[in-house]
Amino acid sequence: MSKKKILSAVFIVIFGVIFRILLNEKVGIPNFEAVTAISLVSGSFLGGIFAPVIPLLIMFLSDIYFGNTSIYLFTWSAFILIGIFGLILKRNSKFYSLKITGLGILSVLFFYLWTNFGWWLVSGMYPMNFQGLIRCYIAALPFLRNQIGSVLIFAPSFSLIFFFILNKFTKKLIQAETKKHENFTFISKIS
Repeated sequence: MSKKKILSAVFIVIFGVIFRILLNEKVGIPNFEAVTAISLVSGSFLGGIFAPVIPLLIMFLSDIYFGNTSIYLFTWSAFILIGIFGLILKRNSKFYSLKITGLGILSVLFFYLWTNFGWWLVSGMYPMNFQGLIRCYIAALPFLRNQIGSVLIFAPSFSLIFFFILNKFTKKLIQAETKKHENFTFISKIS
């Protein structure tokens, strides 16, 4: 596990927590969130253990602020899986922003089905039958619309930001390695 990935993950988690709180507090549109896009893009760029851990930490830390405990098992597990979905896409694939946005829409649909099933199961607001479940899904359609809107904005934006930041960092790393190699070659010639 490289130091660069760990520092990137810490930055992403801090950014994700702050951004989730600010979107909720300042924008106030239910389910207009960036965690889906952050989970997908960070899973795609950082991979490995970071794919499930980053969204889990963002949700855990921000839920401490919000006090969200009613269906945390469903929301947290959904975002963990969405982070793992990000592993599907290679960050250098052709049409990456378009693909990550499409995967974002699929992830939102998964989140909608899974978390509303959880709400139906634990809230007591709906009858515990098929009609109750359908009523729960219908009542949540405005939240689905907001979440799809947010992923259409944040998935391509974050994928471009990650791409440019990673390219800039990679170029610096290559330059440092080249300079180190040149210095080694120069010292070898002197010896």
